[in-house]
Amino acid sequence: MIRTSIISIKVFLILLFVSGSFSSEGQRTNFRFYQYNKENKLNEELVKSIRQDSLGVYYFATDDGVLFLKNDHFEPLTLPEDKSGYFKELFKRKNGDLLAVSDDAIYKITNSVEQPEMELFIECNTDPSKPKYPKHLFEDSKNDLWITDYNHIYRYKEGIVAKYKMDEKNMTSSYARSFQFLECDNGNMIVVSQKGWIYKFDSKHNAFIELDFNFNHIIQASFKIGPNEFLLGSSAGVVKILFDTQGKIIKNEVIVTDIIASCFEKISDNKLLLGTFFQGLVELDIADKNSIYSVGGFPYFTVNDIFLDDFGKYWVSTNSGAVVMEKKFFSYQFSTANSEYIISVNLTNEGSVNFAGRNSVFNVDSQKNIESIPFTFEGSLNVFKTFGDITLLGTEQGRLNIFKGDDFLFNLKISDQAVTSIQIVSKKIAWVVANKELFKLNLTTGQVKSYFDSFQRKRIVQDICLDTKQNLYIGAQFKNSYLFKYDVDKNEIVNVSKPIPFAISEDFWVIDLELDRDTLYMGTSEGLLKYTEKAFERINLGEMSNSEVNSIVFDKQNSIWVTTSKGVVRKRKTDISLFTPEQGLPSKTFTNRNLLVDSENNLWVGTSNGIAFAQISDSIQRTPMPVVYLADGEGVLPNQSGAISMSANSMLLLDVAASIYPQKRNKFQYCTVQNYQKDSDWKELSAKNQILISDLKPGEYQICIRGKHEGNYAWSEHCIIELEVEQQWYLRWYTFFIEFLIIFLLIYVTNEYSKRRTQKNLLALEKIVSDRTMELQKVNENLATANIAKDKFLSIIAHDLRNPFNAIRGFSSILMKDSDILSKEESFELIETIYRSSDDTFKLLESLLEWANVQKGDFKLNAEGFDLKMLMEKNLSIHKSLGMLKGLDVKGEFEPVNVTADMAMIDTVIRNLMSNAIKFSFPGQTLELKSYKMKGDVVVQVSDQGVGMTEKQLNQLFKIDAVSSSEGTANETGTGFGLMLSKEFVELNGGKIWAESVKDKGTSFFFSIPKNK
Repeated sequence: MIRTSIISIKVFLILLFVSGSFSSEGQRTNFRFYQYNKENKLNEELVKSIRQDSLGVYYFATDDGVLFLKNDHFEPLTLPEDKSGYFKELFKRKNGDLLAVSDDAIYKITNSVEQPEMELFIECNTDPSKPKYPKHLFEDSKNDLWITDYNHIYRYKEGIVAKYKMDEKNMTSSYARSFQFLECDNGNMIVVSQKGWIYKFDSKHNAFIELDFNFNHIIQASFKIGPNEFLLGSSAGVVKILFDTQGKIIKNEVIVTDIIASCFEKISDNKLLLGTFFQGLVELDIADKNSIYSVGGFPYFTVNDIFLDDFGKYWVSTNSGAVVMEKKFFSYQFSTANSEYIISVNLTNEGSVNFAGRNSVFNVDSQKNIESIPFTFEGSLNVFKTFGDITLLGTEQGRLNIFKGDDFLFNLKISDQAVTSIQIVSKKIAWVVANKELFKLNLTTGQVKSYFDSFQRKRIVQDICLDTKQNLYIGAQFKNSYLFKYDVDKNEIVNVSKPIPFAISEDFWVIDLELDRDTLYMGTSEGLLKYTEKAFERINLGEMSNSEVNSIVFDKQNSIWVTTSKGVVRKRKTDISLFTPEQGLPSKTFTNRNLLVDSENNLWVGTSNGIAFAQISDSIQRTPMPVVYLADGEGVLPNQSGAISMSANSMLLLDVAASIYPQKRNKFQYCTVQNYQKDSDWKELSAKNQILISDLKPGEYQICIRGKHEGNYAWSEHCIIELEVEQQWYLRWYTFFIEFLIIFLLIYVTNEYSKRRTQKNLLALEKIVSDRTMELQKVNENLATANIAKDKFLSIIAHDLRNPFNAIRGFSSILMKDSDILSKEESFELIETIYRSSDDTFKLLESLLEWANVQKGDFKLNAEGFDLKMLMEKNLSIHKSLGMLKGLDVKGEFEPVNVTADMAMIDTVIRNLMSNAIKFSFPGQTLELKSYKMKGDVVVQVSDQGVGMTEKQLNQLFKIDAVSSSEGTANETGTGFGLMLSKEFVELNGGKIWAESVKDKGTSFFFSIPKNK
């Protein structure tokens, strides 16, 4: 904890010291940033190096292998087995080959948009002639590849690696850095070790010759800034070193102290980006006395590498992820003079720019330095105009202040409301708009003339501008009075408003007027309008066509620039671009008529938070052509060949991406055209950047896709996908022809077949009638049998129920009539007989009721797991007692076994079978109850040595029509319903019941129950 605190304090002090050495003027180059880290799927945040291959694919060297960026997703490259995943550098050769340096090898990456691969280029750490833990690569002007390791230098040429052994004093103390290569324009190759020793390569002797010089500090990075001039990042600061034609040092100075540079990259001829180990990212201005400026907003302290890609974006490798940096289109400096609301921008006769806030007027020189102009006035400025040495300042209080040079001439009260527009005709005449009223001002006498009557005494004037003949165009308000013209020859104002050929609101007004030769452009509440004597039209500004336009200006490339509520819009030919605060504007709030293009083709914009400027280039960088993927069931496959097919009424899904990042800054459009038509209906892609094609009629189409990167980028070239929509097979002509032939053949075959089939059908019909007759006979026989069984069943029930009741009635009658003459023993005997008869009858009724409920489906099964041994022991105990009354030996043999069944039902089955066995056994015989396992079931067996059954009796068991009453060996009564009920209960529990018997030798009943699973 103490060690961490000390380190943190040291870092804080270094940063505090360095920040104090930076210029107080703020950042010079305005960047915007986009980060790649764990939050957006860069799992390994320690990034050492970033490069782009010849296909535009980006690669990242990390401590967990090499990753490549595919449509904003990071995919790892597969490493050979048992190879190190610690990568230090990515290096792109002049022939386009991309090399990756790891701890134990150098790899070549094969280019691929979909799945690049790594192949071994140079095996390292294998023998003394090969690099050991390689660090850095360099390619000289002869295309020889130089490699450094921890202490030595190697040259790779024509497939051969040559080693140049260096002195042990050069052994590096860094994991990733050793020697720096400095190749002069005259061919001299100089190397500087990390320890500060300098060597020159002697090509004649093929050796490095040590120079008599040492920097006496650690060298970490290098950058070439001139033919023989270099910058070195060292522990003492940034060092500038210059060599003569012989490779000798003729200049060596520390130009920036307290900056430990880890890498360099060029911004412009005189400006560089410096990555540092502790101070983040800084900007070095060589032309401005080697001034350094902190790159405001850069998120990290440690920078490992900077890479400038093909699109002018800077990719910064850090210990906490990667950062994409892009120079913003607009530049501005935050200072006291430029932090207020800008109300007006003007161009002086000398070509410099003046702008004004509410309280001051400023001048900007060619170096973009801002100076205050000492105008003294009362009130708050609202507009100003300069003509030669004459300056007019209009205030919000309706006053006009006239200056000649810096000298105040006089002050005029024009109106009670703000002065909003000024046009100076000459040093004598000026036009002024205040409180929506037009005035003409004599600058010599101070005389003011109002033209209020010329507008039917309505306050509708908004803006004014002069043509080359000094005629005045007047932008006004309302649908039928939006434009007037003052003819200087006729000295009159005429309403020149034309009928507007599109729908607008009645409360329509003009905000800014700009003349381009004979064409008048009007910024209005309904968009940008173009007015000529012959035509009147709305200028297409894309999605901003109907937005309010506050200011208009033209640059030297004839591009139109306007301000809207969404930002600054540029229209160059058909290309439309929107610039927002993301591209450097200090604010998205613009005052009216606040755009200017100066003599150097710089665009100036006044905002509510200061003034911004941008250098307008002759050409606009094109967005790279989109990358299109065809999504199918196998995954996402690249489809850049430009030809695909689909069936009519099916759907096609395309994924669209760009090779320029960040992806979120891209927008895409597509259109589907047939027969190479020219008219295009471009559609914006959804947020997922997917195209869904459906409902196309058969034919040949072209899917045209274009992309546009946010900011100063033009639309890309069209990616054209040739699409053939094929008719569904069942609608094609040959399908109809085949169908016709098949139908004709079917009719013929059917006709012939029907003749033969008619005869067969007659025979088959006769057979069906015969079969149906036989089936009906069988059904009738079954019904007859069922009726017989029912009758027999009812007769048995009637007989078995009647006899016990007769006995009960008879004996009950005797007790009632002769109770006084019967002895006590006789009475007890009669009562016992009545009880047994009623008990037998009750059991019969109970069995009958249970059997009937089972037949109706009302009996609910309550299956559960239980130990069968417990139930069998209970029944064995009960029936042992019952058997003893008859002189029987009842015994059992069983082991614990768990079954799943309704315990009450199984209890009833065992009880019935045991009762039957006792009933049909003779005294002195043995009954046995036992169980055993058979496959997935448990089988319960009840055996006796009683009367037994014949085979015929055995076959009639468990049949309803065979149920009959029978007496036991001791005249016990019974109906046979116990067996019927037992059969139903066993089958309800998923088991089976059966019997084996021999007449006069005994019977065994068996039933099965499923075991517990």
